Amino acid sequence: MTAAYLAVDLGSSSLRVMVGLLRPDAPDGPRMAVREAARFPNTPVPRAEGLGWDVPALFDGVLAGLRAGVAIAAEEGAELRGIGVDAWGVDYARLTVDGTLRPFVRHHRAADPDLAARTSAGRDLAADYAVTGVLDQAINTAHQLRQDQSAGIGDPDDTILLTADIVVHLLTGRVGAEPSLASTTALLDRATGDWSAALAAGLPARLPPVVPTGSSAGPTTARVTAAIGAAHPVPVFAVTAHDTAAAFMAVTAADDEGTGVVSSGSWGVAGVALPALLRDDRARRDGFTQEIGAGGDTLLVKNLSGMWLLQQTLREWAAADGEAEPSLDMLTALLDAAARSSYPGLFDPADPALQAPDDLIARLVRACVEGGAEPPSTRADLVRAIVDSLAVAYADTVALAARRSGRTLERIRIVGGGARNALLCARTAARSGLPVIAGPVEASVRGVLLQVALAAGDLPDAATARALPVDDGDGPPRVHHPAPTRSEPLHDLA
Repeated sequence: MTAAYLAVDLGSSSLRVMVGLLRPDAPDGPRMAVREAARFPNTPVPRAEGLGWDVPALFDGVLAGLRAGVAIAAEEGAELRGIGVDAWGVDYARLTVDGTLRPFVRHHRAADPDLAARTSAGRDLAADYAVTGVLDQAINTAHQLRQDQSAGIGDPDDTILLTADIVVHLLTGRVGAEPSLASTTALLDRATGDWSAALAAGLPARLPPVVPTGSSAGPTTARVTAAIGAAHPVPVFAVTAHDTAAAFMAVTAADDEGTGVVSSGSWGVAGVALPALLRDDRARRDGFTQEIGAGGDTLLVKNLSGMWLLQQTLREWAAADGEAEPSLDMLTALLDAAARSSYPGLFDPADPALQAPDDLIARLVRACVEGGAEPPSTRADLVRAIVDSLAVAYADTVALAARRSGRTLERIRIVGGGARNALLCARTAARSGLPVIAGPVEASVRGVLLQVALAAGDLPDAATARALPVDDGDGPPRVHHPAPTRSEPLHDLA
């Protein structure tokens, strides 16, 4: 019988609910088809406390998407076997002692870098990194909790729930933290797999119990079961809840030593999967964070600005043109023109000065000039600078991750929305000198669906899951072969 799985994929710009249909008796062998049930925008909301996430609106979207997914499963005559949830890291909601979610959930782009810097000035950051594998950054959960304390937000008896775990709690009532998501907080002790008492000391909230990846979070509550139109409560499983970990799971593992991965969405995350934490402080000084991946892998990755730079630039141009939102035609035309541009400007996409949304175009132009180029004369020139800068950062970061871990790369895999950007993939191949495999686009969704199938007992192991043919409507992965590049490096790989 066909089995159906539902993936709730919370992105920083959109929410998707996807259905995976596993057909074990297909004529040419077991395979999975992926269908979109629903997609909604995820729009931050300004509040008195700062920029925040609209959790009630998000959960309304989750329920609507799950209801559509349940209907698709019924249409296919499939048995609904489980739900998994993934999301971005670091952000959290507060759960009061009486079980109420507080309304304010801060957006990480509203994190206070000055407060974080003052706190970090008195800490041994190398020692902290050796415990958690996570870089000291203002967006870290630990710093955001201190920001709460400074602003008088919440109560010390509140329990925090990380992004995906908020949804799991609303679906099942479970309170917990999945390890891959917990590892983004800068509070998880990698040696013990539990919260570090030393690093959590004095923080103004309680931390939830860490629950094993792959474990059951319980069935949907009676209210949720009725709301999504399911005939019976649906099992919910703790998949790798950090979207980066889910995306990596779909295409690689620690024993795949020749593959570097770039998860290119609103953020760009580039690096390799390793069997264990690197305790060499050079990784910290190089700007790598080491989060938990599927199967207990360590993801040696660097967080870079991703397609958000292009998305936000297009939004500013659309507003200047009197349009509410940029169109797909606008993006396509600009990328075509950018491919013909010879503009040489480059900038560092990881520059903190480029992370805020306001007046981004002006800051990008200034960054190109500071890098030694003339100001871009056309919109296509600036798009070329964005794409080339991302490509150089992606290629150089993956190469540096390989050097630090003693690996020899044979290929780069670009997954996420950036896999559809042929210019970005071609430029990354040119920069790296390696073939770039583009796809899958919905890598985090695929990773979640495969893990739900594993947790439900329908696939034997992760290697089998990764090898499973999946039809997600995007066609087979495309390979971009290297060609000479004119781009200069952003940093010295030595």
